[in-house]
Amino acid sequence: MSINLGLERVASLLHALKSPQKGFQVFHVAGTNGKGSVCAYLSSILHHSSLTTGRFTSPHLIHPRYSISINEKPVAKALFDDAHRMVQLMSKREAIDATSFELLTATALEIFYRKGIDVAVVEVGLGGRFDATNVDYKVGGVLGTIITRIGLDHQRFLGDTIEEIAYQKTGIMRRDVPVTVHGDNEEAARKVILHDASIKDCPVTIVSPWLLRQEVDEHGLASVCLHTKSFGNINLSDTPLNGSYQHMNLACAITALELAQASLPTVTSSSIREGIANTKWPGRLQLLNASEFTGDDINIQQRVLLDGAHNVQAATFLGEYVETLRKESKDGSISWVMAFSGHRNCKEIMSLLLRSGDRFYPASFGPVDEMEWVHPLEKNELIIAAKDILGSEEFVLSVDGATKDIISDACKHESPVVVCGSLYLVSDVLAGLRGEYF
Repeated sequence: MSINLGLERVASLLHALKSPQKGFQVFHVAGTNGKGSVCAYLSSILHHSSLTTGRFTSPHLIHPRYSISINEKPVAKALFDDAHRMVQLMSKREAIDATSFELLTATALEIFYRKGIDVAVVEVGLGGRFDATNVDYKVGGVLGTIITRIGLDHQRFLGDTIEEIAYQKTGIMRRDVPVTVHGDNEEAARKVILHDASIKDCPVTIVSPWLLRQEVDEHGLASVCLHTKSFGNINLSDTPLNGSYQHMNLACAITALELAQASLPTVTSSSIREGIANTKWPGRLQLLNASEFTGDDINIQQRVLLDGAHNVQAATFLGEYVETLRKESKDGSISWVMAFSGHRNCKEIMSLLLRSGDRFYPASFGPVDEMEWVHPLEKNELIIAAKDILGSEEFVLSVDGATKDIISDACKHESPVVVCGSLYLVSDVLAGLRGEYF
């Protein structure tokens, strides 16, 4: 079943499963961009704080089970298959007719219950207010809610304005539960957040950029730090994730943990630093060697960047990071490999990224497991948009074959290669590589 927001079906399904979501504590994360990174930081830190930690994020990479992890590892196939099968049977037996995402959400919560986790980090799938993850967790069990950057995305379901979309995100707030808010949100979004928080008596902490301080150590190395009362100075520059915006994402995660410290005594400055150092989040500003695609060592210094940016806000941040890669090219050019989901305005996003002299390769992606309604834009649409932006057919190149073959051809130009436009495209790329990238 395609996207169909609402809470009645998932509530009925979880009731039939005897409420597995009431067996553990929860951090609930919503937002347009950055929420997956925040979840990755939270779960890694909690795991390295000696807590059995579950994480549920979406959309999945490679296979739906990759959206569910226990202690930083995807759940075993046998466990996933057994829990998913039971959830499907329950939905059918009770005539619930749950959507694919509702079934996957219930599967994650059932697995978390079976494994006896201490804390779950749960990412909203779409919006928040009527998202399948917005269920009745145990009383006092929600340790904190986090709202990351809010931008225009999924307007068909969430509304056409920042205010309407923000209203959907604030639906995850719980009475008296602390809310951590990304400080770079527009004033329009912030007003909605503060208004809705006041209705539910939620204490709000806004993580403003000015809280992040530039510091220089005795060796002259600059870093970005966050000062906390509970954990002292935390060096945000220690994050292994690329992109300067990760400093704010990490600051949001640490702030949420500090607000919940009374319930998490094992979280310390040491476990936070260890958790940061071990955070992984594939497919987001992920750099690989070109040799992974060309099969030789000639291109060992050439790099391929994978990023799931698929909306204007995310593309803007991607563009800022790519500017640093242009220095690695003799002529400052980039070879782009892009695919988009069928409902995306590809030209709007491409125009933020492509520059004169860049090369463009249209790509596609295969069927997405459990998301049969997702399909790629036709390559011809991408070609038309690219020709218009670049002003010439000379730099629009079309290669038949799998995505790996397209990337391999793009590597011939000895410029950095950027693969973006859809997380499903990135998923196809990672599926063909070694498992170490997870």
